[in-house]
Amino acid sequence: MPVGDYCRQPVQTVHPDEPLRAAARRMRDEGVGALVVVHEDRRVAGVLTDRDLALQVLREGRDPDATPVRALVAREPVVVHADAPLALVAGMMRRRGVRRLPVVDRSERLVGVIAADDVLRLLARELGGLAEAVAAQAPAAGGRAGWEGETVPGPEVE
Repeated sequence: MPVGDYCRQPVQTVHPDEPLRAAARRMRDEGVGALVVVHEDRRVAGVLTDRDLALQVLREGRDPDATPVRALVAREPVVVHADAPLALVAGMMRRRGVRRLPVVDRSERLVGVIAADDVLRLLARELGGLAEAVAAQAPAAGGRAGWEGETVPGPEVE
């Protein structure tokens, strides 16, 4: 399952030179907690979260009208390629301590974003399908399938 098949599109973005206040307004207006920071050519510069704004702007006393978005974005953005397997995403998120990953094409241009919530929903759906398949293969009442297809007694019911 390639990541590109499951990422969210369109993506709310912000330019690195926009002031932080403009980014905060965009988050509010779009109802999102993060914006992908992109250059004019759609190459990813990073991700700006509402948490970044709250902690860094307030804690450090930055002027949100004079501080550009680029001041809060990491130098090396964490991205995942659209053709990467979905199984790779959870590990990347865990190792990097992020909840959202911009998804890029082979030219490193933004095509979508995948969030931890998206991955959890997909895994839950897959596990639900697996549980249904197992249940459909279980023998009728009176026992349950054991190893090698043998039937083992089920719970006693009075």
